[in-house]
Amino acid sequence: MTKGTVRSVPMLVLLSIVTCGIYYLYWIYKTTDEIKNFMGREDINPTLELILVLVTCNIYSLYWYYKYGKIVYLEMTAKAGMDNSEDSTVLLVILGLLVYVVAGAIMQDKLNAIWNSIDDSGNATSNAENN
Repeated sequence: MTKGTVRSVPMLVLLSIVTCGIYYLYWIYKTTDEIKNFMGREDINPTLELILVLVTCNIYSLYWYYKYGKIVYLEMTAKAGMDNSEDSTVLLVILGLLVYVVAGAIMQDKLNAIWNSIDDSGNATSNAENN
């Protein structure tokens, strides 16, 4: 388990708006890479995901939110020893249609919770330590 980077959610939104979406593309790449490293899955390719988002003029990001939403809300939370009964994947896809930056902010918030539940050595901490 490789711990990802805790990112500021307001900065994600602000930088995505100020850079006209360029930071959002960087975020897609880095987030996909962190998910790949955390899960240890070789079938995840951050470069391909970024190319598909670019080639489809961001339409692919709807599928990206569905695919990685399932991984983040179900698989990663279980691996981190967290409650995985919350699945906001459908919300991410709907918001991805309307305001993709808000969907990214919601996903980053969940990723931050996962990264904060893991100590620096990559081990899940107990729930008592997280509260």
